[in-house]
Amino acid sequence: MRMRYLATWATGLTLCAGLPLSQPALAVTVPAQNSPSAENHALLLQRLGHAHWVAQGKGPHVLYMIFDPNCPYCHVVFDELQPLIKPMGATVRYVPVGYLTESSLGKAAAMLEAKDPLAAIMKNEREFNMEHFGGLREILPSSATEKALEKNLAILRATGQSIVPTLIYRSRQGKTVVIRGGLDTRDMRSVLRDIAP
Repeated sequence: MRMRYLATWATGLTLCAGLPLSQPALAVTVPAQNSPSAENHALLLQRLGHAHWVAQGKGPHVLYMIFDPNCPYCHVVFDELQPLIKPMGATVRYVPVGYLTESSLGKAAAMLEAKDPLAAIMKNEREFNMEHFGGLREILPSSATEKALEKNLAILRATGQSIVPTLIYRSRQGKTVVIRGGLDTRDMRSVLRDIAP
């Protein structure tokens, strides 16, 4: 049902995650050396720590999720995470960007400028539909919010590809792992187990 839901949206349009819907998520261990963007990659988690994110959960295993409010893949990953956050001791830090559709920036701004940003993200996902995508109403971002979202987008681009959702974490082996695209529940459990405490 869920895949049919996504496939309906994707008829003639396969841009959301930058991947065709049939292609699985791509896990990339970010290299520390021998890469044109090695310096950016080495600083990726540090930059994310100072990004404009919204946290859910209080566990020791920190997972960053860069997402667009209008991305169906992001919506699916968000849903997959919900029942796993507390039992697996995770903290998910949602890093909004706004570039997929005309209303994406305004919806991402509405999240960051809300009195309760996590509640705004929850509303966006709870009311997600294939006509208007994210459930929040867009707003005109303040200059500070616009700069914050530009900073978040710059971090996404520093991963090497502007694909949402992008999941980033430090593994138990001390490596920075970047996952582009969606995951099913079983794979998500494996990711959460791999995050360093």
